[in-house]
Amino acid sequence: MKNFTLYTIPSILLGVLILFAAIFLASETGHTRPYKSDIYYPSGEGPFPVIILSHGRGGPHSSYHKIAEAMVGQGHATIVLDHYSSRGDYGVKFRKFPNVAEGKSWREEDILDLFDNLKDHPKINRKKVVLAGWSAGAGIVLPFISNPGALDLPEGVAVVGAILTYPYTYGCYKEIQSFNIPVLIHFGKLDGNKGNPLTGYYCWKEKIVKFSDNKVPVLFKAYDDTYHGYDLVVLRNRPKRCRTVKYRGGTGELCMAFNESAFKQSMIANKKFLKIYLGD
Repeated sequence: MKNFTLYTIPSILLGVLILFAAIFLASETGHTRPYKSDIYYPSGEGPFPVIILSHGRGGPHSSYHKIAEAMVGQGHATIVLDHYSSRGDYGVKFRKFPNVAEGKSWREEDILDLFDNLKDHPKINRKKVVLAGWSAGAGIVLPFISNPGALDLPEGVAVVGAILTYPYTYGCYKEIQSFNIPVLIHFGKLDGNKGNPLTGYYCWKEKIVKFSDNKVPVLFKAYDDTYHGYDLVVLRNRPKRCRTVKYRGGTGELCMAFNESAFKQSMIANKKFLKIYLGD
């Protein structure tokens, strides 16, 4: 039972109710969207600030729902996106993945559609949205927070903060001179290559230092002895796994492993960040 320390029985029951709500939404709108979304609410009438979570290249799994449930415990609504399941057999379990550009396009399409449909959820405060992306999930975040060239948000939607957990190197290679809202970034210090090519932690750390405009807080949390995927509980008790990745500047190694200490530290940092920018 120790794997469920943060997640109570009421949270599990809530997940069942949310699944029903998602099915109802699909039938109510009369068409099938190319993505799936599970909405979690705290008790009460709302409207509640909302955190929108986007999975990484490996696809959707229970880890993101557990993190979402912990955020709900702080009094926020959460929406967990699934960019793969409605589009086909993608993700780790199928050993099939969209290419980087295609995955980015899917995420942008999905988040724009979701923004538009938030108006149909009166329990959600559309003026207090935080975007949270893991690895390739940064694809729902960076287009709206990056200068120059940030995309316009739909009328009535305000993104007040962003959480980037080991954002993908593809995003680091883009021209970004600053962020336009407060951002919290998490990285393991063993997540990436120091050079030839410069990737992961090292690429993003260098990029943030060079930002030309620091009018909003950018918090960069780095964890010792920590790899990619350190907070994905599905990796708990599994050995470290590494694979070769082709980057723009060459070939590097990407390793994944759960790290209990880094996981707990990042959850605390998330809680503090959300309290500041979403309130109690």
